[in-house]
Amino acid sequence: MDKNNFLKVFLVLALAALIPLIPAANVPANAMLEEGIKYEFENGVQKNAEIHTDYVGKTDDGLTFDLSGATCSFIGQKGTSTSVNVDIDQTGLYELVVRYAQPYDKTKKVQYLNVNDSNQGEVSFPYTLSWREMSAGIVKLNKGTNNIEFEGYWGYTFFDYLIVKPADESITSLKVEKKLVNPDATKEAKALMSYLVDMYGKHIISGQQELCGSHNYEESEAEFTYIKDKTGKMPALRGFDFMNYRGNGLSWDDLCAERVIDWYKNKGGIPTVCWHWFSPANIGKKADNSFYTESTTFSISKALTPGTAENTALLNDIKTMSEKFKQLQDAGVPVLFRPLHEAEGGWFWWGAEGPENCVKLYRLLFDKFTNEYNLNNIIWVWTSYTYDTSSKWYPGDDVVDILGYDKYNAKDGLPNGSAISSTFYNMVKLTNGKKLVTMSENDTIPQVSNLTNEMAGWLYFCPWYGWHLTGEQNNPVDWLKQMYTSDYCITLDELPDLETYPFPSDGDIPTIMYGDLNEDKLIDAIDLALLKKCILENNQSLKSADVDGNGSVDAIDFVYMKKFLTGEISGFPASGK
Repeated sequence: MDKNNFLKVFLVLALAALIPLIPAANVPANAMLEEGIKYEFENGVQKNAEIHTDYVGKTDDGLTFDLSGATCSFIGQKGTSTSVNVDIDQTGLYELVVRYAQPYDKTKKVQYLNVNDSNQGEVSFPYTLSWREMSAGIVKLNKGTNNIEFEGYWGYTFFDYLIVKPADESITSLKVEKKLVNPDATKEAKALMSYLVDMYGKHIISGQQELCGSHNYEESEAEFTYIKDKTGKMPALRGFDFMNYRGNGLSWDDLCAERVIDWYKNKGGIPTVCWHWFSPANIGKKADNSFYTESTTFSISKALTPGTAENTALLNDIKTMSEKFKQLQDAGVPVLFRPLHEAEGGWFWWGAEGPENCVKLYRLLFDKFTNEYNLNNIIWVWTSYTYDTSSKWYPGDDVVDILGYDKYNAKDGLPNGSAISSTFYNMVKLTNGKKLVTMSENDTIPQVSNLTNEMAGWLYFCPWYGWHLTGEQNNPVDWLKQMYTSDYCITLDELPDLETYPFPSDGDIPTIMYGDLNEDKLIDAIDLALLKKCILENNQSLKSADVDGNGSVDAIDFVYMKKFLTGEISGFPASGK
């Protein structure tokens, strides 16, 4: 046996000998449950749900589906549900993996996920003729018994079992780099991004969408006056819409760019811009609201084909819009820009022809703005969903800074104050935790107690204007006041000077806290358990795990970590102690 192989064998044997010496009380229970625990739905609680054993059926188009080998629960439309009671040893974040079959809709079926009678958002179940396992999201579960329920919304789904397991810490840690996709970003954009990253998961930034239009009338500030009157505060972030800036001689200057500049430079707030893009040059227009698919025949595939009238009109619109962003850049104003929003829904023309063309258009827009028009003041936001198809619509990590979700889930005339943590963490998982995740539009603002209790780290909220904010069935005044006056919520008066907020320079090297593997600024038994996992899986990527500083994560690091936790040493060789 050569020297290297001998050393590897010795380290593995040393680790195996040391692991039993770890005091069990110091290692969290969820570190020992990586495979999870299975719960059968037929043994749970049924509300108008059907129980089937070895079920065989036919689809509407005559296909046979065979679910034999299992007893399952079946829920249909609203008014049906199936649930299981789950026993948890330690409060924390857990992933729900469900085995289901959905043979009735070739797009998807959607159900509500409720945890302890609190709605956690919607879960999409793709078409399948046989049993299939999939993640239903990550939720906070309390120590003791928790009820996990799937409630019929747009139903017809079979449920076999649920597996509950600890959530992956790499997803739930909410650690995002202070780095923009545009390497030439302005110092103002870098400073704003730095602030957003610092707030992520620790606070939620308050926001509000303004009403589109000329704003030369008394009602122009209605939503902001309402918030000030009811809470004594103002939102930190304001949503704008550049819908009236158009090429091809159709533009109407409603002074929106000037309002963006005023909000950032004079009010000290954060601006975010969406773009309800009317069909370029009115090609295919059937109604005034020609950004909707039903109101235009404008073809995105033709618009992406050079030489067509649609392509010429599209590029003219992009050029006109670039001039408005140049106006902001010249004024030193960074902006969160959310183009092609809600594309996956298909109700806007830019999403009407599927994900491939939509992604091409987004990347064309990014390329034109960044590389041709040299716009470096933009933080790029992509609005996504948590469907099985959402990854196909995602434009790419290289052109997206923030992932947004438009939440409209108030139902039956009642507000929904849930933090929809399952939806939040499904969004986080879409980019493996690399991007900030925000509530880019919403009806009900989640209640602040739910945000903190459910550990849902939405970056900001931004209700749509009018009734979406002021309707009691969306935002009860008491809830609004609780949010705006809470320590968790950042309001306009609590923002720092965004123009001078510190940001890392390109040459900065992040400081490593050796032994702090989960980056919570503590060194404890959780880090010891993570170190054990790194060694057994030969994971060399965590620099903080190499506590002896020899360039390798191995059993020697484990010995040093154990000595540190038992007080035998006060520091690590890698830290110079």
